[in-house]
Amino acid sequence: MRSRPIADAWVASGYQGIPDGTYDVATLSLAAIDQVISQQGFEEEATYDEVVAFLTGLAATAAPQRPAEEHAKVARFTVNHLLNRQGNGSRFNYLVSDYSPEGHQWLNVGFWLLQEHEDPVRGVSVLSATKDAINALVGGLEFDVEDEQIANEAMLEKQLARGAFDAAEKSALKHQGLSVAYADEIAQILKDTRRDLRAVMDQWVEEMPGRLERARTHIADRLDSESRLLLKARESLEFDDPNITSAAARIAARLEEGRRRHEWLHNRVISARSVFLDEQERQSFRPPAATHLVDVESEILTPVLHLTLDQAQDVTSAWLVAVSGPVPPRISRLYRLINDLWTVKGDVGEEEEPPVEEEIGDPDAPVVAPHVREAVIRIAHTVGLPARLSALLDACLTDPNLAPEDRQQAADLMMLAVLWFYSPDNDEDDEPRMSVELAAALFGQRAVADTDNLPLRLPGWTGDDLVIAEYPDQLETMEDLPEPVRELDDDQARRTA
Repeated sequence: MRSRPIADAWVASGYQGIPDGTYDVATLSLAAIDQVISQQGFEEEATYDEVVAFLTGLAATAAPQRPAEEHAKVARFTVNHLLNRQGNGSRFNYLVSDYSPEGHQWLNVGFWLLQEHEDPVRGVSVLSATKDAINALVGGLEFDVEDEQIANEAMLEKQLARGAFDAAEKSALKHQGLSVAYADEIAQILKDTRRDLRAVMDQWVEEMPGRLERARTHIADRLDSESRLLLKARESLEFDDPNITSAAARIAARLEEGRRRHEWLHNRVISARSVFLDEQERQSFRPPAATHLVDVESEILTPVLHLTLDQAQDVTSAWLVAVSGPVPPRISRLYRLINDLWTVKGDVGEEEEPPVEEEIGDPDAPVVAPHVREAVIRIAHTVGLPARLSALLDACLTDPNLAPEDRQQAADLMMLAVLWFYSPDNDEDDEPRMSVELAAALFGQRAVADTDNLPLRLPGWTGDDLVIAEYPDQLETMEDLPEPVRELDDDQARRTA
């Protein structure tokens, strides 16, 4: 949170005419804080003009080809943003989430980074850095993980000794994060060793022996220190204050997790030299491969490009068959069988030869009159979703705009579309199936159908009265299902066997 004004300054610099990728405003902000801290507390503290002049020199070093006025502009913008002059010098305020054992709450947190005040001795305005600015500067520096872990443990021990459990809990959290960072450093070296020993050979020759020895010593010290801190944390569990015991329990849990991680890391460090020797034997001393690796460009692509079209087609066809593998036979589908049974066969004339019967599993799609298809789409949009299959069939069988001989076909098409959403078939045919296209035109791509085991009670129909909705969530959150249609005019609804 303390670094958010610095990040905001980087973003806001783009709106001030400062060219992107030329000045690092975040680093300039930290440099300004560092410059103020270096003179803070002495007789001659840094003034606004002195800090601006210091940042102007840094900006000129970063972009010497840019004009001097721009360097000064960048420096003034950086200092003004740290002083929050765009907010009239008020505190930076941020609304942050606070997650505690009691729950979640929003906190309005305010702080300053740099403040301007008058030096009574010199009679000039000087700048001072707040503790939040110092923490932001320290958080932006890179420390050795080993040194930072030792310092954090010493601070945690002092906090437990004086009963500062809130601060100690934060230190325990940092201790766990440092343990993870230290483990990642060792794990990354071993991972790189297994991947390619040549890439890390110099590290193993020069620095890894001493680094592994320091790691063993460091981990052993951390295990002793964590055992001592765990003892102090568990002693605090005997307090009567529930807040203290709760915080002590959380601190002990984090320390216990850190100790388990260090024990695991200790085993990894001990076996690290064996990993190096094993990988050296596997990667450096293995015999060369006996097979010849094909050069795809010179031995395959270029010769094929010099062939004629017919010759290249033969070669590429044979290659495609070889790499594609065997093609499984097409499996018969229930919808193909139903379409084949429902297709009306015309009478064959005496002079005409009967058509060749094709496989049941791959029939031609039945021909549907365009006006029937348009009528089915219109009926589906008129009924709307969610709806039951019985309501959709009822609308098709009683539609006054359709001829009686077309109503049955419209009902069949409607039923096929609903069945497809109930059990979609996603295999890829040579030609797009009518049911897929029609289903999408009727109800959209996201529609879904399900059953509540309510039977379809229309004359001449059987099965479940399916419910179809626009999308899955609508079907799952629907409280009242649509009412089914149970009776129809027999002349209009009677389905032939």
